[in-house]
Amino acid sequence: MAGERIEGARYLMAAGERARRVYANDDAVRHYERVLVALQDSPEGAPERLATCERLGELLRPLGRREEALKHFEEALREHQRLGDSVAQARLHRKIGGLYWDAGDREGALSRFQAGLALLEGGSGDIELANLYQEMGRLAFRSGDNPRAIEWAERALGQAAALAGSEFPSVAEGDRAAAEVTAHAHNTLGVALARTGRLEEAVRHIERSVAAAEAHDLLQVACRGYTNLGVLYSAHDPQRAIDTSVRGLETAKRIGDLALQSRLQTNLAVAYCALTDRCEDEGMVAAQAAVEIDRQLGQLDHLAVPLIVLGQIQQCHGQPDSALRCYREALVLVEGGGEPQLLFPCYDGLAMIHLDRGEVAEAETYMEKAQQICEQFGLDPDSLVVLPFLD
Repeated sequence: MAGERIEGARYLMAAGERARRVYANDDAVRHYERVLVALQDSPEGAPERLATCERLGELLRPLGRREEALKHFEEALREHQRLGDSVAQARLHRKIGGLYWDAGDREGALSRFQAGLALLEGGSGDIELANLYQEMGRLAFRSGDNPRAIEWAERALGQAAALAGSEFPSVAEGDRAAAEVTAHAHNTLGVALARTGRLEEAVRHIERSVAAAEAHDLLQVACRGYTNLGVLYSAHDPQRAIDTSVRGLETAKRIGDLALQSRLQTNLAVAYCALTDRCEDEGMVAAQAAVEIDRQLGQLDHLAVPLIVLGQIQQCHGQPDSALRCYREALVLVEGGGEPQLLFPCYDGLAMIHLDRGEVAEAETYMEKAQQICEQFGLDPDSLVVLPFLD
């Protein structure tokens, strides 16, 4: 009987994998959930149950089912701790850190990434080490520490290349995991370089990221690249910026990733308003759609971005009260995180609204805060206007 249950579970796992490969995520989740039911209280099926818990967590995160994803990751982590598998533990700490990140808990994310790194110190150099380097780089970038972000991203690239034997691993070599971290690290390196004014290098790195992701059918990774390229292209090729964002949004919809859809809708809102005359219609609609997605997902790490964009649109179209509400809500979300690319537009927008109302003291307070952010992180205010939101 136990053998039949395991065989049935393996059949369901295979069905889940097929569904996941074609981005039929809801179907994949149902198959994996049936695996867990089939293997409940089955010691013989423990390996299959363990693998299924992790796969479910990966699928539930982009669907916004964060608490369920955390439950599955934690269960898998406890079992790997019992088994003494340090690499698997590090991998799960990284994935749990991602859930904290989505919820806006930067400290929680950092503690998990550091826990993963501690497990791998002095080890053989698994690809998971490169993944953790990359996550540390991304966190450093979002915290405004661009030199440290560049350093972490380059370490990730070096680690992945050493393990794969080439800078761009191929599917035939069985190095898809190395290709994924390589693509992410080029993206992180690119956005950090952009913030330091090295725009041509930044574009090259992010284009390489997208190329590596597309070559390995890593469409979620590619969408992150589309998001950032949409911002970088806007400085010199408006239509290309819009086309790239549209392409990314279509891809995000095809793979059912709501979190990425929010980011790309926000990009489109910025592009339509900054580069075309379609702001009030299409730009505002895109920003509102992004806000609703982030609220639905509880994606507090990103919600501030479409709120700021929506506030800017409302401010430009004579709706200062609505804009004020957006800026204030965004500021509550971002003040604890200390991210300059989010703090600056909040302070700047609030300063302009108060100035327009003749509230000089309040305006000067926010102007001073905006200036302090730029001085603290060594950023040019113009760069935060031209390249508003990078990830």
